[in-house]
Amino acid sequence: MFEIGASLREARTKRGLTAEDVQKAIRIRDRYLYALEEEDWELLPGDAYTKGFLRAYADFLGLDGTLYV
Repeated sequence: MFEIGASLREARTKRGLTAEDVQKAIRIRDRYLYALEEEDWELLPGDAYTKGFLRAYADFLGLDGTLYV
């Protein structure tokens, strides 16, 4: 089964990036990035934000953002 959080974390660490690096680049708070990586959906502000965060984060990491949404 496809794991959203694990694949995001793996792509980020393979690029040698910290959550803080990503936060500065795409302007999504690191607490939300960690929530995405942990698939802790309750910590995110809502469905529309979650979809946007997933797409932006995945695209930034060179992944297919539409697949994650």
